[in-house]
Amino acid sequence: MVIGHLKRFIESQKKRLEERRREKEKTESFRETEEMRKAEEIKREADRLAQLKQYKTAIEEYEKALEFYPYKGNEQDMFKNAAEFLFKCNYNMAACYSYLDNFDDAINYFDKALQVQMAEDENKVRALMGKGSTFYRKKLFVEGRYKAGAYRIAMDTDWEVSDKKVEDYKKEDQKKNYIKVAHECFTQAAELDKSHAEAWYSKGHMEVLMNKIKDAVQSFDNVININKNYENKEGISLFDEIKREKGISIKTSEIMERSEYAEPTFKTKTGHFVRTRAEMEIANLLFDNNLLFQYNAVATWADKDDFRASFYIPKLELYIDHHPYDYLKEYQKVMKTKIKQYEKHKKKHVYITSEDEKNIEEALKLKLKPYIIL
Repeated sequence: MVIGHLKRFIESQKKRLEERRREKEKTESFRETEEMRKAEEIKREADRLAQLKQYKTAIEEYEKALEFYPYKGNEQDMFKNAAEFLFKCNYNMAACYSYLDNFDDAINYFDKALQVQMAEDENKVRALMGKGSTFYRKKLFVEGRYKAGAYRIAMDTDWEVSDKKVEDYKKEDQKKNYIKVAHECFTQAAELDKSHAEAWYSKGHMEVLMNKIKDAVQSFDNVININKNYENKEGISLFDEIKREKGISIKTSEIMERSEYAEPTFKTKTGHFVRTRAEMEIANLLFDNNLLFQYNAVATWADKDDFRASFYIPKLELYIDHHPYDYLKEYQKVMKTKIKQYEKHKKKHVYITSEDEKNIEEALKLKLKPYIIL
């Protein structure tokens, strides 16, 4: 009888413990469900504020959402929805900081988004693209060439960078090489999604800036193979050249606009930034032959106020122009008008055409013979 009572007591205790365990799980589940509901509600409000460009307030709300969310810091216990929530909060905070031109915090939160191990590859690609773009923008800022473009959404902001911060950026750039880091981000993105045209384009752009032309050609080939109509957002002449070589037409209006307003990206031996690979070769040849030059020089003698020459060599009183699109009828009109200005004002002038680009050194030496032997 005693044994029977003991068995019943043990069974009763087991039952009570099981009931307590279930009650605890139910309570914890309810608590977590409530916390998740609250966190997701706050995140929705943060998303709304971000869409209204209330970035600072949105960041505060995303931080609150993360505080409420019960699944954080436990990667091994994480499930898909939790990973998605944590990724989006961190990614969206990075985007907000990015829109505020707060580069350091943007990069920090892109890294936090990338640390969510269960995040899908598609999301990781987005974070890598954002991080790479931010490093490139820091480089433009350091060089004083920061303006709206494919890597930035222009907006008004009261966030300012102190002179000390700029100097810190310059020192950091010397150690890290912002372009190289950006290139690494875009490369990882392209490897994760080989059909991501923007990743290949950005990778190629950084390779142009790093003077890795062969690699850039391969990257741009991949872009065009994915989408032959991909927009040349940064006006990269090499990208246009590859399209031309593949027989893909480019709108004349786009080429005309790029030829006039393209951002200088090719760095010469003198430290100048020029617009095209051909101009870089011209500049380097002039430098190698001790010919000092002015780039994109304004000719005050011309009939138009903003008449510019690709190069002006004071020693020879000679102007050199690069006409990469001379094969287009609309461009030919502009080219002829420009040549007539030199003739009208009796200015010494030579020019390099698309055909000359096959061997610029020989072409330029030949055209400079009447003025100097190189």
